[in-house]
Amino acid sequence: MLAILMIIVGYLAGSIPSGVWYSKYIHNIDVRTLGSGNSGGTNIGRNFGPIAAIVVIIVDILKGYLPVLMAQQLLGSDSDLAIMLTAIAAVLGHAYPLFSQFRGGKIVATSVGVLLAFNFYIALAMVALFITILLLTSIVSIAAMTSFLLVAIWIILREPLVYSWGFAFMAVLMVYRHRENIQRLLKGEESRVTFGLNPRKK
Repeated sequence: MLAILMIIVGYLAGSIPSGVWYSKYIHNIDVRTLGSGNSGGTNIGRNFGPIAAIVVIIVDILKGYLPVLMAQQLLGSDSDLAIMLTAIAAVLGHAYPLFSQFRGGKIVATSVGVLLAFNFYIALAMVALFITILLLTSIVSIAAMTSFLLVAIWIILREPLVYSWGFAFMAVLMVYRHRENIQRLLKGEESRVTFGLNPRKK
């Protein structure tokens, strides 16, 4: 029963639409009507500035980190499946939030939060990969997908099966959530940041 409760808590925590609430209460507009239509930190940053992006990203990371940490503390190390399902529930909540018409983000920050709870060093490696790839490409979507896919492959090759399938699922979901970005990438129309080796012209 406690395991089921933690899975529900994970989904509800993930469902907190930080980007939508921030944009509505601070700027009186739904960020999903602006830019890419996404509620995550990247679109928040493009429309409301870097400080707003940092605030939303931190909250989104905590949405993945805190439920998994709580599940680890309450369920113990013998409940790997329930803990992994709590992590997946948090990520699904971010992608399909109950509190925001099931229109959520692309799960990058929340997935980093999940990684932080499972293994700080792997999460740090993903962030380092993300920054490196972003500097090389100047494209956030490529950096996000590639860095998480590489980390997921590492986990699949080295960690127990329950973590392998869990992070494999999250990797597939992340790619799916970026499907419009992938279409723009194939057309050469994906947005670029204003720094790195191939920046957008200001």
